[in-house]
Amino acid sequence: MDKEKLREKALSDTKEELRSEVDRDRILVKAVKQLDQLNDNINTEVERLRDWYSLHFPELDEEISDNEHFVKILSRGINRNELEAFSDMAAASTGMELTEEDEKMIEDMVKSISDRMKLRDQIENYVSNGVKEEMSNLSKLLDPLLAARLVGLAGSLDDLAKKPASTVQMLGAEKALFRYLRGNGTPPKHGIIFEHEFVNQLPEDSRGKMARFLANKASIAARLDNYGDKEKGEQLREECREKFQTLK
Repeated sequence: MDKEKLREKALSDTKEELRSEVDRDRILVKAVKQLDQLNDNINTEVERLRDWYSLHFPELDEEISDNEHFVKILSRGINRNELEAFSDMAAASTGMELTEEDEKMIEDMVKSISDRMKLRDQIENYVSNGVKEEMSNLSKLLDPLLAARLVGLAGSLDDLAKKPASTVQMLGAEKALFRYLRGNGTPPKHGIIFEHEFVNQLPEDSRGKMARFLANKASIAARLDNYGDKEKGEQLREECREKFQTLK
């Protein structure tokens, strides 16, 4: 093979590798957006289920606040008299009786929500595994899902790596920032990075400092993942943990 063909092959291989990386990046961003949309849909459907089912067994709706637990209970039986763990509550219930048709419809609704929850869990595992592989530093510093959401807001890992820490800190806070610039409200101190445990567990007056520190480390992690092959995710997270401890 002559030099020109070797050069063409090398260029072709490089383009294919870059295309693969970009496609993988985009797929993970699309997947996490689908995950968030699915979560919103599930929450909406469970609220409708609760509203409907409370006509039959209002006491269960009041007793069980966790949506997933609520759906799991109903997957064992729809009629309150079938729920042995809540037999005393059912005996004293003020709710209406259900017809067979009522039970069938609610049963179908519970199954539909359960299937969506299973799909959500599958997508979550898929995104987590993919982000750990493609963005190891960022996923260790933040967590895989938050890392994917941050990359999605930036546009891509390459876009995130090019942004200054001050911009990374504000990703997800654009609406609040625009309101402030129009003279409404106060300037936001953080965007989606607020979801990180080192930020949202702090007193309100310390969150801005921690968000700024974490955004700086996130910028470093994104650059390491995008441009280099060094593994410093654990070190960056430990530095953030130490900062978090000083602000508690």
